[in-house]
Amino acid sequence: MDPELLRQQKAFQKHAATTVAVQNKPSASSNSHTTYSSEAAKAKKKKSSGPSQNLSKLPDFDNFTSNSNALSNATNFSTMAKIVDYMKKRHLNQQQWPLTLQEMLDELQIYDLSKRSLAFLHEALPNNPRLIMENDKFAFRPPYKIKGKTSLVAVARKHYQDGKGGILVSDLAECVANYDALLQQVAADVIVVPTQVNKKKDRVVFYNDKDFTFPELEDDFKALWRNVSVDHLDEKKIEEYLQKKGLDAMKDLTPKVRMQAPQKRKAAKRRLNQKVQNEHMDGVLEDYE
Repeated sequence: MDPELLRQQKAFQKHAATTVAVQNKPSASSNSHTTYSSEAAKAKKKKSSGPSQNLSKLPDFDNFTSNSNALSNATNFSTMAKIVDYMKKRHLNQQQWPLTLQEMLDELQIYDLSKRSLAFLHEALPNNPRLIMENDKFAFRPPYKIKGKTSLVAVARKHYQDGKGGILVSDLAECVANYDALLQQVAADVIVVPTQVNKKKDRVVFYNDKDFTFPELEDDFKALWRNVSVDHLDEKKIEEYLQKKGLDAMKDLTPKVRMQAPQKRKAAKRRLNQKVQNEHMDGVLEDYE
């Protein structure tokens, strides 16, 4: 062997013996295009999907907010209705001195209202037509200033003179507690007529004007009226009898509406099967027979 090569080999071996080389082993977690680890893939998928939750399971904040607002509004209006009803009872029991909002809540034993509900009551109660506010205190506002028989007759007379009609007994019941006894005391000065308001039975109190007299009717007309007996007939039979005689009370009172007849469509003219003569071709056509 060449002595120069031997010398280079010994130098290389000597250098290799004195130099320490550290070789890093490939880690199992290193990315590889040829290998696949199911556990690593599951861990990676779990880690990536951890912060993001399923959106379908999250609560709908819009519906939650609207439901909470509806519940809060229902609570506010319910509390205001309780306050108005309580103040009406106090008024009927002759406890007519005004109260502050806090005093009304204390007497109703309402202690769990939120700040938002209190703010709503502070704003809504002064605008309530059934309450009177004076110096931050509230009292019930009755429909009429009626406290006894004298004021009842005066209000009924005022309505009669102004052409406003009568007074509903349901409104009178919010002014005084013993309205039935009061009506009996003024029976000679008023006229009570049954009626129906908003599909509810009610009564109307009219002023009895004693100075007004009806014109005197003729005796013949009175005799005819009294001789006609309809006690054995009901309203339906009376209506049928009047219709047979050509009388209809509502027929002449209701406005007459002219019904426009629908316009008739013009019928298309049928074409007769006639032979068409080409008169404009005279002198041009030729016969080759």
